[in-house]
Amino acid sequence: MNKFNSLVHFSQAFVHATKHVLAWAWALPLTALGLPLWLSVRLCGHANQAQFKQGVLTAHHPCLAWCLKRHPLGAMRAVAVGCCVFAADSQALQDCLPHERVHVQQAKTWGLLFPLAYCASSLWQRLNGRCAYADNYFERQANQTASCEQASA
Repeated sequence: MNKFNSLVHFSQAFVHATKHVLAWAWALPLTALGLPLWLSVRLCGHANQAQFKQGVLTAHHPCLAWCLKRHPLGAMRAVAVGCCVFAADSQALQDCLPHERVHVQQAKTWGLLFPLAYCASSLWQRLNGRCAYADNYFERQANQTASCEQASA
């Protein structure tokens, strides 16, 4: 009976690991967009500012703060791109990581369809007289888990 329990445990662990690998593979095209930016922070001598944290590639740097402040959709403290999370500074990363991790999970679920579904949700909200950001399905889902005030600090 003990061998059977070991086999069941191994099988469950294998299935769990396989799901994670497939989810990362599904989100890889989106992650590939953020990876060069993450690597540039990491390889420019800022290893402590670009890390693998809680299953997510994270980075914060003054250059990222500059970009996030001037984002075309409005100032942001953090943003997820596939399995990468970029933040203005370490405090913004700490504050926003739970919220952004939901977006990472959404990218793992939706893959390349995620940006299209996100934009479609925003457009639907706008066409129905609601806020394209705050009423977006994906933002509401992320805010249910953890809020991250996106206004510039």
